Amino acid sequence: MSPTPAPDPDHSTPVARSGDGPPISDAERAVLDAVRELAYGQVEVVVHSSRIVQITRSQKLRLGD
Repeated sequence: MSPTPAPDPDHSTPVARSGDGPPISDAERAVLDAVRELAYGQVEVVVHSSRIVQITRSQKLRLGD
């Protein structure tokens, strides 16, 4: 049975505690950062041979009335 992820104080999604598996790579960290910094939009991740080779972030700017 997998341990329950600890809540992240800065974000609403849980994150794994240290020691819960292999450490994340710089590319994986970049994907997480792209998602966390995005209010509206999408993040596209391109993978070749099980490696992240490209991250594209499209951001939408929502304007008030």
